[in-house]
Amino acid sequence: MALGNNERTRGDASTQGDVFAVSFRRNDTAKTSPCVEASPRVLRKKLFPWQEECLDIWAHNQGRGIINVVTGAGKTVLALGAIARLENELSRNHAPCLKIKIVVPKIFLAQQWAQTLQDELAVCREDIGLYSGVHKDPHQRKFMIYVVNSARYSLARHVLEDYREGSSILLIADECHHYSSPENSRIFDFIAQIPVGVPSARYFSLGLSATPETPAFNEKMVPALGPEIFKYGFVDALNANIISSFSIFNLKLKFSQYEEEQYLELSDQLSHALEKLMQRCPFLIGLSSQRFFATLEQLAQVAEDSNVSGLARLVLVLAIKRKDVVYRAESRISCVKNLLTRIPQASKVLIFNERIEVAEALYEQLQLLFPGQVGRYHSEMDEGSRKNILRKYQDSEIRILVSCRALDEGLNVPETDVGIIASSTSSSRQRIQRLGRILRRSGQEHTACLYYLYIGSSNEEQELLTDMTQELMGVIPVLDLDYEQESQSFLHPAYQVLVDRVLAYARRKSWNPKIIGEIERNLERGKLGCDWWVSEKTCRLRIKSAPSRSERNYWISMRLLVQASLNRLPI
Repeated sequence: MALGNNERTRGDASTQGDVFAVSFRRNDTAKTSPCVEASPRVLRKKLFPWQEECLDIWAHNQGRGIINVVTGAGKTVLALGAIARLENELSRNHAPCLKIKIVVPKIFLAQQWAQTLQDELAVCREDIGLYSGVHKDPHQRKFMIYVVNSARYSLARHVLEDYREGSSILLIADECHHYSSPENSRIFDFIAQIPVGVPSARYFSLGLSATPETPAFNEKMVPALGPEIFKYGFVDALNANIISSFSIFNLKLKFSQYEEEQYLELSDQLSHALEKLMQRCPFLIGLSSQRFFATLEQLAQVAEDSNVSGLARLVLVLAIKRKDVVYRAESRISCVKNLLTRIPQASKVLIFNERIEVAEALYEQLQLLFPGQVGRYHSEMDEGSRKNILRKYQDSEIRILVSCRALDEGLNVPETDVGIIASSTSSSRQRIQRLGRILRRSGQEHTACLYYLYIGSSNEEQELLTDMTQELMGVIPVLDLDYEQESQSFLHPAYQVLVDRVLAYARRKSWNPKIIGEIERNLERGKLGCDWWVSEKTCRLRIKSAPSRSERNYWISMRLLVQASLNRLPI
């Protein structure tokens, strides 16, 4: 779905008489040019309609702009399409040769890009350079992939060198929300020295992210990459059948009594320290959470008033301690263990955590429950071990993968049925990225489930996607459940109403107690899934094709539940 200002963007480009934007055709009509390969650059994958539309808008915006696209919908392929289309257009017009600079936040993403360029765009490996850590290929190669930590003090210089030598430049900023910080934004230091947004410009840019907005978005990102020109969200991708259908379970947990006391005591201390700090620094009032804590870190380091810097440090320390109590709550591991015993035992499962120690403890306990089926993946493991465990997960040698942040962003994870966010920061960006890890379409009919665990009496968000709940309601199941650690049971009030209705109906019809018991067991099994959201027609098809009597009985029970939800139980 294009943003509302896209028509304005098109108009601006055309009224400036931008030959590039007006003549920027799709690559199937490209001609050859001596400055590029003898044949047109052709993308092997067929673009989705949204990608074609997006590239048209990007072209009309003179080949500049930021694209806001849900994870799993194909933003990397979109960028490859931009490369092919731009390169072929420049070739047709005998324009200067194109140099492509790609910036990524992590080394594994650089490796993924290098492989994808070869697989999908038929780029020769010799034309691809990597610039990261101790491995730095000569930057004169046509395709250069930079890891941002290594690019901070080099990329701007390389861009200017290539530009002054006469090359056209396409800068692709992957996961571009990473590049607005004071250090990372140094990669854009070239921007004041080359023309942008004019017909004669030889600089083009494309920013990619599922969550592009940052505090310094307008100051850092827009001048370097252009404005956000296109947005393609969860609902768009679902309706186009590009990402897997999914359901969200917001699972409320409780503190133990000791944890509750710790949390309340730290909250009181934090409130007291914040009150003092706000009196001295009223400019903090009204800041967003992200900007507030960034400002606190600055005050803690450079504030001239020692009382202010001391208070800022105290607030940061207390906030971390309180967050730690939340992340380490005993009920999280208990809930995950019980959840995994109740979902289908063939499910591929990704579990996300915030603390490596908690991830390790969970891994050890799950190994006892599911021996040989569990792996772990986090930043304290060496690269070889991480690669090996991902391979095992991809090949289904293991089916449960416990992770800690390392899988949050960018890495292509194999098809997954279930995601469990055992703990999460307050970052909406992180939660969206985690959801994206399980929504990649595999070519098979696949409905993913995401379970988001939170402590009800803490300051944690009570919904996985707070800002999107209204948009998603009615499109996918968004359900609220409670977990009781003492009884190790899951409570789902809305579901229980329908269960009671079905069981009352069965008793009113004087069905055999054995049949009623079977229905009751099946309805308990269905509590942590969304089979009761399907249509009656789907239930009938599942009943007909069931491979066993128990599976057939399960779907008969689900059909009763669907009928109860529609007030259509047989008379």
